[in-house]
Amino acid sequence: MKYAFIRGQETRFGIAALCRVLRASRNGYYEWRDRAPCARSLADAQLLSQIRAVHLTHFEAYGAVKTWRALNGQGVTCGKHRVARLRKQAGIETKRKRRFRIITEHHHTSAAAPDLIERRFSADQPDRAWVGDMTFNRTRQGWLYLAMLLDL
Repeated sequence: MKYAFIRGQETRFGIAALCRVLRASRNGYYEWRDRAPCARSLADAQLLSQIRAVHLTHFEAYGAVKTWRALNGQGVTCGKHRVARLRKQAGIETKRKRRFRIITEHHHTSAAAPDLIERRFSADQPDRAWVGDMTFNRTRQGWLYLAMLLDL
């Protein structure tokens, strides 16, 4: 982590100053910089290219588990948590689409009830006229219907 920071800032501050401030050895930094990538990193890079291919083949709709299953179906042995980690590091996300639903059916709705009080919202005596309204809201558990009744 320190060495990666030093590599990113070495043009601005110099390696010697950065190593002194971060208490890292210069020899260790040069060893880290010139070291060849390990076998695991190379295998991760190869697996990531296969993950990208599956992701594009399936129209960016597969998540980590389905990608893992597709790779296993192709004969690529890997773990699902490894696939999830590599996808997250590479910023690979699924395209999320909401399902299309017709909320109101315009052709099958019945005609509105006649206006019997003719928008006169006052009454001579209680319990003479009742006015109501109904609406619905979408929630995570389904549709929530709200009805209001007024006694005029």
